[in-house]
Amino acid sequence: MPRTGGRWRLAPALALAAALAVGATSCTPLEPRHRSVTAPDGSGVYHVVERGQTLYRISRAYGVSVTEIKEANGLGDNTILVGQRLFIPGAARVAEVAAREEESDDRGGEVVLAWPLAGRNEASVRSGFGRRSDPINGATAFHQGLDIEAARDERVLATAEGEVVFASTMSGYGTVVMVDHGSRTITLYAHLSRAVVRLEEVVTRGQTVGYVGSDGRATGPHLHFEVRVKGVPVDPLDRLP
Repeated sequence: MPRTGGRWRLAPALALAAALAVGATSCTPLEPRHRSVTAPDGSGVYHVVERGQTLYRISRAYGVSVTEIKEANGLGDNTILVGQRLFIPGAARVAEVAAREEESDDRGGEVVLAWPLAGRNEASVRSGFGRRSDPINGATAFHQGLDIEAARDERVLATAEGEVVFASTMSGYGTVVMVDHGSRTITLYAHLSRAVVRLEEVVTRGQTVGYVGSDGRATGPHLHFEVRVKGVPVDPLDRLP
């Protein structure tokens, strides 16, 4: 169970990897930088972003990685806007891209999350968000997420569609998976016995990302679950049904 001082070993680019999902009607479309649909040299095509499309879904439709699309268009993060033209390297024709299912509510565009373990609710939380007595050394510390009761090797589920931005070990957290869901929201799943997703893999809501364990600084099997918005931890219970 990590404390506030746990070190996050993320590359600087990943530290800001909270993407805005396309769809807000208040967004002003960017002025297209290219007029043609197909590149003159045949090296790719230009895709015009439509409402409900995300960089993840565009990537899947064209079979081109998110990283390649970002590099080809000089994008610093995953933010794209309706009407923006994206160059898709290597694509032969414009593809149909399915719009993202609605995953936000009336709370200012927040991403609505499902529980990361099947059949759980607030009664399954062993330790909540906020200040508490550390279960290992007894010191008062800030707990940045929820500790949810679970059996070893129980499936850990992605709480919403997104892109895996971390899948490795982290000091104090043990084996960790982090998923970027757009709207500058990242979820973190820690103390896993193992992860079953790869960096930059696109996952769907309810997809298995790993299995419950006690890896890292933990007293026994459970899931440590965090929600971070713009890099700041928030109480996951405010985002869960």
